[in-house]
Amino acid sequence: MSRTRAALLVALAAAGLAAGGCGNPSFDRRIDQGGRGVGEACTRASDCRSGLCLSRVCAASIPAGACSPSGRRPAIALGAVAGPAERPADVPDPPCALPVNTAVIGPVQERGTHVPGDEVSFDVPPGTTGFTLYLQEVDGTAPEAVDWPGAGPAANAPFPQLVLDAGGARFYDDAASPPIVDGSRDYSQWLLFYAGVIPAAGAVTIPNTTTALDRVRSDGQLAPGAWRFTLNDLAAACTTTAGCTGGSTAGRYDVKVVTRAGPLLSTGTLDLEIYLVSSDPAHPEYTAANAAADPSTNATAAQFRRLVDGLQSLFARAGVCLGTVTFHDVPDWARTELSTPSIDDSGPCSELARLFRLAVPRNAVHLFLVDELTTSASGSGGTVVGLDGSIPGPSGVPGGVNSGAAVVLADLGAEAAPGACSPASPFSVAACGTDVVSYIAAHEAGHWLGLYHTTEATGTALDPLADTPGCPCGTCRPASSPLPCGSALLSAPQCAGGSGCGGGDNLMFWQIDPSVARGTLTPQQGEVVRLNPAVR
Repeated sequence: MSRTRAALLVALAAAGLAAGGCGNPSFDRRIDQGGRGVGEACTRASDCRSGLCLSRVCAASIPAGACSPSGRRPAIALGAVAGPAERPADVPDPPCALPVNTAVIGPVQERGTHVPGDEVSFDVPPGTTGFTLYLQEVDGTAPEAVDWPGAGPAANAPFPQLVLDAGGARFYDDAASPPIVDGSRDYSQWLLFYAGVIPAAGAVTIPNTTTALDRVRSDGQLAPGAWRFTLNDLAAACTTTAGCTGGSTAGRYDVKVVTRAGPLLSTGTLDLEIYLVSSDPAHPEYTAANAAADPSTNATAAQFRRLVDGLQSLFARAGVCLGTVTFHDVPDWARTELSTPSIDDSGPCSELARLFRLAVPRNAVHLFLVDELTTSASGSGGTVVGLDGSIPGPSGVPGGVNSGAAVVLADLGAEAAPGACSPASPFSVAACGTDVVSYIAAHEAGHWLGLYHTTEATGTALDPLADTPGCPCGTCRPASSPLPCGSALLSAPQCAGGSGCGGGDNLMFWQIDPSVARGTLTPQQGEVVRLNPAVR
């Protein structure tokens, strides 16, 4: 995510808001609804007047979970210092050979080490509502990047080339082309969308599209039995692509699969691990002990309490209760070296990867609050203030090169007017800097949990969910723009009106503009979040 004073931009890796509220943790009612009533048999949501087919029966709502997000105040805890006390020796780079991280959740299926082209099988038990494929490079065997024709240097990301379900039907094909709607790629009709963007590691979580959500809801499960996927990486694909250089088939990857059992519920609980990585001499008070102190007697604790409460108010809109939010310090060497990490390098030995490897072994979303994200790049979108290791994050497999999201905390406590960040003041991205940090953190956590930008900056790609308002360039680019689609940037205000140009108010829009940002989340966004392995 990036920021100017006029707008905040969320980079991929990115007004007032009513506090509290249950949000909209139900289901999509915007589909073409059929004529069957509640209690009648159905095969898909379109059969039902209610817009919801649940385990082959038309239903009025998804059953509630054990927690209630409305009005909730999450517990704040003080955690141990994260990372080794002494600075570890630099890992030779190349090849940047790193250990494979273990899973801290289950049931996990260890599928061993594989190379591009291998077909990997795994079991989906009856009642499974989702699963995640974890891919981790072994022993630095793969190149970090290739020179892709027409695109230049491209990160060598691992990915599933083909996924077949238990019946042998094609669930995903990376070579397929999505339909084009108003000049934008629309992935909502696919059963899986994945865009690996970093080398050495990847996490693929299912379901994450409108069509897959409907299938899981309506059938009550994914097809049980033996599934298969074909492993690939960009370097191997490069070897068979004309004009591509730097290709290799030498990459080896550890493969893990974690399945998630039902039932489907409208609420769930998520823990957060937050790491304070600041070396700002103006703010020596940014410590875990202060963050977890009594907010009635400690001004720093009061701002971190407000940050956590803001996160809860935003997550409530997805039907998510924050369980325990644990604050950690990092060792002095990490504060010194990693408080302003460069985002120009996405490799496994980059500063961001070193930062994320400090994550403690707990199943949670891991947020690293830093002073600045530095880059040599320039652009009109603003300054980058948030970035994820990958989308989705590797829930349940922490401590890896993509096991975190970095969030700039520079605005913490800043006020447009005296008292704007006081406990009595409402949540306001326009008035309170602490609320800006909450918004950034919630956006980056949304990426970790599997959400993409509702519309990418140029308006040429939409997210894979049909109920998020889109802002396709073909419809929404101003006629006066001198730039064509693919080059022109669509701002949040341009995507906050009617006539098919929406989503600027959504938490996952690529840019945050205080004049329109509301942190809205749709029912399907909530479902994707709640089906992530980090949510229980």
